[in-house]
Amino acid sequence: MSPMYAVQFDFPGGRETLSYREAPEPTLGAGEVMIGFEASSINPADLKISGGRIAPRAGTSPFTLGWDVAGIVDQVAPGVEGFRVGDRVIGMSTMASTGRGTWSQLVSLPATSLALAPTRIDPTVLAQLPLVGLTALKAVDELGPLPDQTVLVVGAAGAVGSCVVQLLARLGVEVHALVRTRERADALASEGQVTAVYTGEAPTSTFDAIIDAAGIDAAYALRPGGSYVTCVPGTLPESVGAGGSIGATAIVPESGANLATLLGFLADGSLSLGEPSVFRLSDIDAALTAFENRRARRTVLIA
Repeated sequence: MSPMYAVQFDFPGGRETLSYREAPEPTLGAGEVMIGFEASSINPADLKISGGRIAPRAGTSPFTLGWDVAGIVDQVAPGVEGFRVGDRVIGMSTMASTGRGTWSQLVSLPATSLALAPTRIDPTVLAQLPLVGLTALKAVDELGPLPDQTVLVVGAAGAVGSCVVQLLARLGVEVHALVRTRERADALASEGQVTAVYTGEAPTSTFDAIIDAAGIDAAYALRPGGSYVTCVPGTLPESVGAGGSIGATAIVPESGANLATLLGFLADGSLSLGEPSVFRLSDIDAALTAFENRRARRTVLIA
C-alpha cells in the first residue's frame, strides 16, 4: 500500500512549522464519505490557524490544514445514501471547530457536508467555492428580505466579497461596493453588477445594510436602524446596535445542501469564480508565497 501524505503542523508558529509529510490515513466514521483529494484552496483562516491566532477546538496534534476540498469518492460508510464510489464531490470542513483538515490525499467528511459536483466544472474552480461561497451565502441570508434596500459590500473585490456581490445582484438588490484601490474599483465597475464603487471611504449614513467581507469597520456608512453583517469573526463594530441598528456575524456551518445551491448558481452562470494560481499540494511553500503576494487571484492546491 502506498503511503498517504498531508500538509500538517505539530505546533503553531506560521508557515515554517508546516510540512508535506507522510500521515496516517483518516478513518471512515459512521455517516461519512472518504474522498480522494483533487483540489483545495488556501484561505486566510488557514494562516490564522497555523500561526496560532485560531486554535482548533477539537482534535490533537499533528493537525492537517485546509477547509475546502474537491475530489472523487473513494469509500462510502454503510447506510450513506446519495454518494457512490467514483462520484466527484465538494465539501467544507470547519477545521477550526473539528480539527479535521482537507490538505490530505484522503479526506473523510460527513456525507451531510458534501454535494455532488458537475464533472464538466474543473476541480480548480470547484475548490474555490466551499468556504468562500458558504460564507457569502450565510451573510446574505443573515440580512433576510432585501426588497428596495441599498447594500454596501465592504471588501467587494476579495474572494468572499465578490461572491456576496454576485449573490445580491441575482436577487435584484441595489449593490454598492467599497474596495481598497482604484484598480480594483475599475475592474469591479466594469462587471456591471454594482451601482457605485468607492475607494477609501463610502458615503456616511447612506446604506440600509452593510456586509463586511474584509473585517473593516464601516458602520459610519449605515443608516439608523440598518443591518450590519460581518464575515470576519471578532470584527462586528461596537457602534452597531445604537440607533436601532442590527448586527450579526456570519458563522458558517458545514452544509452539503447549501453547497448544492451554490453549485446551481455556478452552473447557471449567476455566480462565477476567478482564474486561480495553481500549485501542487507537495509544493506548499511556494503556494503560500503566492497566496501572500496574490493580486486578486486565489491560490489553489491540486494533487
